[in-house]
Amino acid sequence: MLMANVKSAMNRAASRCGLSRDEIADRMNQIAQDAGVSLSRGNAKRVTLATLEKWLNPANMEHQPSILAVNVFCMAVKSAEPLAVMLRSHGCGVMTPQDKKLRDYAEAILAEREAKKRKKQLELKL
Repeated sequence: MLMANVKSAMNRAASRCGLSRDEIADRMNQIAQDAGVSLSRGNAKRVTLATLEKWLNPANMEHQPSILAVNVFCMAVKSAEPLAVMLRSHGCGVMTPQDKKLRDYAEAILAEREAKKRKKQLELKL
């Protein structure tokens, strides 16, 4: 079920990114080449359109992308949705840059409150 959900998310991300499937495969191959990694098993050096189509088909459980291939796919289509599906199965999620800013702001507020509390405690001891 998890892999079918990941593949569905990949399919949605591919549809929304504005690139053709050929362009996605080309981007994935370029990213992999630049990183010095292989995305396919066996002797294949590149991700073909046929392989990508199999990876994007949730009903095709015979052909599953590796975690590395999913990561490179996310980079190629500029979407973390497939990774978010994986993380949700662990009770986690993806944080956007805005989410991080809000988290950091909340942490600063909590730290400030704690510092004020500590300051009052010290003042009472004077």
